[in-house]
Formats: sequence, structure tokens, C-alpha cells
Amino acid sequence: MFCAVIMPVYNEATHLDQVLQSFVDQTAPCDLLILVDDGSTDQSGEILGRWAEQYSWIAVISSKKKSKHAPGQKVVQAFYRGYEYLQELEKKNALKVSLIGKFDADVVLPKDYFAKLKSAFEKNNKLGLTSGLLYIEKNGAWVYEQIAKKQKVRGPIKLYRKECFDQIGGLKPCLGWDSIDQWLAKYWGWEVSTLHELKVKHLKATAQVYSPEALSNQGRAFAHMGYGFLLSLLSLIKLGWHYKNLNMVLSGLKVYWQNRSALMVTKKQASFIRKSLWGSILNNR
Repeated sequence: MFCAVIMPVYNEATHLDQVLQSFVDQTAPCDLLILVDDGSTDQSGEILGRWAEQYSWIAVISSKKKSKHAPGQKVVQAFYRGYEYLQELEKKNALKVSLIGKFDADVVLPKDYFAKLKSAFEKNNKLGLTSGLLYIEKNGAWVYEQIAKKQKVRGPIKLYRKECFDQIGGLKPCLGWDSIDQWLAKYWGWEVSTLHELKVKHLKATAQVYSPEALSNQGRAFAHMGYGFLLSLLSLIKLGWHYKNLNMVLSGLKVYWQNRSALMVTKKQASFIRKSLWGSILNNR
């Protein structure tokens, strides 16, 4: 199963060598790693170039122009620069990609990461999306990043079956894209899972550099998915409690209300999402 991974990179020089070494050290590496330098102003570009020179399966796409810095859009725009490059390779070399990954440049993978994910896809033809779990360093120990339940396939370490990726329409250029893809995969009948034994080191905790305004923008993500008012309220309370920032509940609701008609899924898909969420809440899952 040919596995291509796309990694957007923006000013990650501090830990890029450590991250890329974990990709090289895989027992079963991905077949192609496309690094998209999204206008970095630090030494990221030079570091990426060195790795690409050393390994033929690593490619670098450079851009002096940064993606639009809007919540949820920047990383998806950078991803699609890499995806366009991948499509060109497919046409030129009659290449058939079976698995496509979207990874961030601040994750350190266990050595058997791709081996175990590939095995999961090979054993289950209905598996459309999977990953390991993210861990952050806290008081000298690596602990699970409790921003989401362990059933959620997190944005920095996703691997899709290509047929699933195509059926869900790829990644939506909006805040909440990394939840929308999982919902749409389930909507179309694909299975989604996480391999709990695969512990990935997340070098920068999610929202570590987020402003209160960026956190409140989660209300926009809930609007994109068609959560509705009550589900949005409950989700914002949960996030506010996690980040010890209850002010984001009111500001998040305001953002939700302003964007409540900005669906990034169909009404039928939004109904599926709400029904699934309520089922999860009522069954305490």
C-alpha cells in the first residue's frame, strides 16, 4: 500500500531534526514524505533541504508566500500545495496512492507507527481513517493530551485510506476540518479508529500559543459542523473548563451565533453529526 504523507511546516526549526528523524527511523517508513515550507522565516527551509538531499523519498515544496492566516485555513491551504504536487507525481509516474497522511511538524513518532497503521488498513477494508494518540510532556512525564477522547483521530497524525479521503471531499479549509473529516467518514460508512498503543510525542501542546480570541473561535467550528445551539454551548463549557478560561464560553457562543448559517457540510450530514453526538452523550461515550 503506497503511503504518501504531507507535512505543512512553518517556523519549526527548533525541533524539525528530531521530528524528521522519527520518520526516517520507522520500521516501515512512508513511501513519500512531502514537506511544505509555508513561508518560514526561521531556518526551517534549510533544515528541510538537508533532509531532502539525504533521502530520495523526501520532497520539499517551498513557498515564500504564506498561506492565509485564518483559523483552520492556513494548514489546509499548505496541505493542498503538497497534495497538488502528489497528484502531479501520480500522473507522471502512473503512481497509485493507497494511503495519504496529514501530519504536523511537531510530532515525534514511535518506530512502528506506520507499520501498525498499514497493518490495520490491510486487515480491515472498511477502515477509512486512523492514527495513534498524542502525548504531551508535563512535569517531566509524557501524558495523554486530554483535549479530546481517545476515539478521536487527531489532526497532527492522521492517515486516510485514499478512497475515503476522496469520498469525503478531502479537507475542508475551515476551523473544525479535523472533526469534519471524521464525521464525514462515518457518514459515508467508513470505520474510524485509533491505535492506543501508538503513543506520539506532541512537542507543542494544542492551543499552547492560542489567544483567547482563537479559543473562542471554536464556536465557528461548531457552526461549520451544524452542532446547533445546545450542543455548541455544552462543547464550549467543556473547552472553557479544560483551558480554565470560562470567558471563552460567552465569546464562543457569540461567534457561533454570528456564523450559525455557515455550514461546511450538507444539512443531512449536519443532522447525522448532531444525532451521533447526542447518542454519545446519552450513552456516556
